[in-house]
Formats: sequence, C-alpha cells, structure tokens
Amino acid sequence: MQLPRTLVIAAAVAFIASLALSFHWQFRPRVDAGAYDAIGWNLARGYGYVENEVNRSTPELDDAIVRVGPGYEFFLAGIYKLVGHRVPVVWILQAALHASAMLLVYKLTLLLFPILDKRIGVLASLLFGFSPDLIFINSMLLTEGLFLFLMLAALYAIFLVLGNTLPKLEGQVLGWLLAAGILWALAVLTRPIALIPLLVLAGVLLWQQKWRQALVFFLPTLILVGAWSGTMTARYNHFILTTTAGGLDLWVGNNLGATGGFVKTPEIQQFRDANHSVVVDEVGKQKYVEFIKNYPAAFLELQVRKAALYVSVIRPTGLWLDLQFFPVDRLLLLGVSAIWTLGLFLVGCAGLVLMMIEHFEDIRARLFVAIALLQPLMVIPIIVETRYRYALFPFLAIGVAYLIAERLRGISARVFWNTLLWPAVVITVLTFYDLSRNIAEIISKVHNVLL
Repeated sequence: MQLPRTLVIAAAVAFIASLALSFHWQFRPRVDAGAYDAIGWNLARGYGYVENEVNRSTPELDDAIVRVGPGYEFFLAGIYKLVGHRVPVVWILQAALHASAMLLVYKLTLLLFPILDKRIGVLASLLFGFSPDLIFINSMLLTEGLFLFLMLAALYAIFLVLGNTLPKLEGQVLGWLLAAGILWALAVLTRPIALIPLLVLAGVLLWQQKWRQALVFFLPTLILVGAWSGTMTARYNHFILTTTAGGLDLWVGNNLGATGGFVKTPEIQQFRDANHSVVVDEVGKQKYVEFIKNYPAAFLELQVRKAALYVSVIRPTGLWLDLQFFPVDRLLLLGVSAIWTLGLFLVGCAGLVLMMIEHFEDIRARLFVAIALLQPLMVIPIIVETRYRYALFPFLAIGVAYLIAERLRGISARVFWNTLLWPAVVITVLTFYDLSRNIAEIISKVHNVLL
C-alpha cells in the first residue's frame, strides 16, 4: 500500500514537532520516568534489573519490580548500551515511534474500511499524530509512546489475518500471526493491560477452530512473558506476572479515602514505606477484595468517579509539575489539549457506536470496537490518571474519521446528530460529576496555573 505524500509529510512534521519540543523542554527524568531511566541504565551496565545500583548483588531486595515493565526499561537499556546514558537519543527514537504509529493508524483505517476515501485514513492519522497530549508525553521517559506503537502494529498484523486480507498461503498467514504474537507479547511486557485484548483475540481464533493459528499467535507471550514471570517469581518467592504494581494500584484506587487517582492515603503511604513492594502487592490485593465485600456502595461510587476522571473534559494535559517553568507553554497546552480531547471523545465515541451498528457483520469492526472499549474498562477498576487514556486515542481518531466519512457518504443529518447525542450526554454528566466531587482540587489547579 503506497502512502500518500501528504501523510508522509505530516508524519515528518509530527516527528520534528515532537523532537523539537523535547529539546525545548528538556525534562529531567523524575518519579516514574526517573525510575525507568535508572533501571535502564543499570541494565545497560550489567547491574541487572534494579533501580538502585547498590542492590546489584542482592536484586531481591530492590523495588524495581514495582515499576510497570519490564518492556520499556529494556528498550531504554538497549539504547543506553549502544550510545551511553544519553536521554536525547531516547527522545529521537520516541519521536520516530510516534511518526510510525501515525502511519499505522492510516493503514489500520483503510484495512478496516477499504471502501472509504483514503483521505479519511489521513484524517485519522492527523488527529492521532498531532494530539498535543501524545506529542507532550513523548518528551518524557514514559511507556506510552512505545506501547502505542506496539499495540497498533500488533492490531494491524492480526487484522490482516482475521479479515482474510492475505493470500490463502498457510505459511504467510502463520508468519503474520507470529509477528502479531511477538508484538502483543512485547506490548504486555510494556503495559500488562495488553494481556486482556490478547486473550480476546486468541479466543476468537479458538472459537473459529483455528487451533494452529491460535497457538502460533499466543506462543510468543507464553515464552516471553512466561520466562520473565518465572524468573521474577523465583527471585521474590511470590507469583509475579510482570511486576508488582497491580496490588498497590488496586489498593490506592479502591479504599474509603481514595480519590480515583494515584493519591495514597497516609495509611497506605506508611505501609508502602515500611514494606517491600512484594508484600505491598499481596496486601494490596487483599485490601481490594475486602473493600468490595465490606463497602460495595463505596466501591461502585469510586468506579463512577474514576470513569468521570477518564473522560472529563476539565482535565486536559498540561498540569504536570515539569511545566512549572514554562507558564506560557502550559497555558497553550492546556487549551489545545482540552479542545482536542473533547473532539476526540465526543465525535470518536459516536463514530465507534456507528461503526458497531453499520459493520456488525464484520468481525474486525466488532473486535476493533471491543478492544477500544477495553481500554477504559481495564484501568477504571484499578486507578485512573490522565495519561492512562492515551491508549484509547488511536481508536477515537479512527472513530472521528469514520463518522465524518459516513456523513459525507450520505447518512442523514438526523442519524448523524442522534449518534453524537448520547456520547455528549454521557461526557457532560461525567464531567459535571467530576467537577462536583473534586471542585476544591480543580480550583487549586486553576489557581496555580493562573499565578
């Protein structure tokens, strides 16, 4: 498939914009980014998977295992092994991954809807590629850029097979499935929530009685994730799939003092400071179950609150502490992010709804919408931060382009506006709920920005 010249130019511009802003801001790695950076550098120097190099001889004492990974940490380690501890090289590669992801969004759009004008694929790519949130996050050492690229590449590979797009050559089909399986395995190692869509896709192959294809697709995850899980489980004498981040997040996001975000209560902070992350993981999961049993109403209210955090239009990207020395940039980012995110959520969700209605017979369209729906459903029961919704952005971008394409192809104005109505109602209600529950926090943030 030949790429349109406009798209290639746009991808190059997005690459330059992402890279230019990274060098403009030059954020120092801190908090999660600082931990990823430290682990990657220690791996590159042969110290093992540790955050604190003093633990290189006793890795079982180190808390690196609490950080989401290990995919991104090994990505950093590979870079640092080749060029030394040079963060700007990471910015360059992350900008390249983002530009590549733009091309994948285009190819996915045309793969799903080959009858649509190719310009619709370009529109979806532009909406994704020039998202201010995604360009901003590429300037930091965080997992989102790598994860989005891996997920989109894996989706494209598996949809080639599921849509019978390939010639009827068993070897070629199995080759694409193996590539999709490897990409999904790497995505799981980067962010473990990718495991759920992987299981859904493997389940579809099994449901279609394609046993060999299902095995080839799932085998890389079994080997790669299994090897990592076995090593870490043996090291810490505690079952670990990828990391121990899950137990702590479940506890922080689900307790009587929870805000829905990663704000630890004094009790949790005290326990975290006094115990290794393996202990925190085990206790956190116990506390999660106890909370559901003892306070079911409070648990349900928290899920609504976290859903509100996920879609709220009053929580654009730009409130990061890293931007405190760039007040003008922060204001611009907040404004553009708010508009861009509102458009993606409102029109994108409507597009996904219409997609499900109009293309229900197409298994790829059904799976595409299902995997999009899984993005919020996988994080809302745990914990919600603004950047956790970025995984939904490529689906929303394609949803926006699809709805516009259908309007241009002749769906009635009544259908068009009715399709937009329910997402608008849901987003408005959840935004006002977020405002009512967190008004003091929001006023404080606005005050800080305007000072």
